[in-house]
Amino acid sequence: EWYPGNLDEALAIADKKIIMIDFYTNWWYACSLLDANTFSDSNVSKYLNQNFINLKIDADSQYGRKLFSEYNGTGYPLLLFLDPKKNELERFYGFLEPELFLQKLIDIQNGKNTFPILQAQYDAGDNSAETMSILASKYAERGNDSLATIFYQNIILSKNVSSNMFFEAKYFLSSQKLKTGITTELENYIRTYSESPFLKDAVNKLLRYYQKNELTDNEILYFKKYIEIFSDDPWFLNQFSWRMTEINLNLDLALTKINHALNIIGPDENGV
Repeated sequence: EWYPGNLDEALAIADKKIIMIDFYTNWWYACSLLDANTFSDSNVSKYLNQNFINLKIDADSQYGRKLFSEYNGTGYPLLLFLDPKKNELERFYGFLEPELFLQKLIDIQNGKNTFPILQAQYDAGDNSAETMSILASKYAERGNDSLATIFYQNIILSKNVSSNMFFEAKYFLSSQKLKTGITTELENYIRTYSESPFLKDAVNKLLRYYQKNELTDNEILYFKKYIEIFSDDPWFLNQFSWRMTEINLNLDLALTKINHALNIIGPDENGV
């Protein structure tokens, strides 16, 4: 049940309820997947209707762009959760399956691992690697890269850091160097930590940097290598195929890969 008014109107009737905003676009597949697979789930919709005031805002509209910018949105869909005083409690990006989405909703409703709770824990003296790692990612999601950098640097120095926390911290710090035109640190990360769960994120970030800066030879080199490593990821295959079509190169390989992607997705996800 999507609230028909704007955010200010929703805040006026919120009382003690949390407000969820779904910032969507009409052109990004993850937004459509969220509608088709997650918001349509009976358990998810029931929990949302009972516990939240739900707004759906087109991030391409004038109102949506302004609000998206106000909260430093960086991707779509952005799921933003606010208390009745308009303070941000939590956010996450992208498509989530119904079960995971519902668990996040329950955690937010119960105040588990939300930003204010974690910040209060840290301010009270909890400087464990786990707390710092979650806070670092939340600061990064909010566009506060300077504080995220400090937390990630401290995580690497921590004695109780897990391998996943280490990989995440290293990935963030190396990817930040792209903002100053330095690619070597992220390239070294990709080469050194091939077992990292953030490898695909790192490769995609580097590919986007190459494309934006018209470093096409580097882009093709990385695409050709990782198109085999990520051969079972239909979205990476699709990305490769579209990009090769745009630059009019490797078209036979692009056709092969997009057909493979369609076979992986299968008839159910294609809706045919």
